[in-house]
Amino acid sequence: MSRKPKNDTPQKQKIEIEFNMHSSVPILFNYISTPTGLQSWFADQVSARNQVFHFEWEDGSANSADLVKSVQNKLVRFHWTDSPEDEYFEFHIVQDELTGDVELMIIDFCLDEEQESTAMLWESQVEMLRSVIGA
Repeated sequence: MSRKPKNDTPQKQKIEIEFNMHSSVPILFNYISTPTGLQSWFADQVSARNQVFHFEWEDGSANSADLVKSVQNKLVRFHWTDSPEDEYFEFHIVQDELTGDVELMIIDFCLDEEQESTAMLWESQVEMLRSVIGA
């Protein structure tokens, strides 16, 4: 009788978090899609070359992400180079047609027990973004 090897790696879950943003869509898109924009709120140093973004933080940590999808004034999707292929993080701009309200939806992946801390981290980051934009 053969047994399949047990995969002990916990599966990460997709989470979606929405934030109301008081910003125009083009300005917000610039802050989520360019190295300069991302460096103002997401990481301490951001550079990009050939669709690969390199992020560095104050604590000395660094990571790279491939830009896998970008739709002007709508969304930007990145894939961390050291994560499974089906995981990504995405910034998606949604504008209500009736009210004109702008929302930033963030899609990310984390373990079940990390959902609260991941949401809190994104809330903190988006507060920084709001401060930079003046929203």
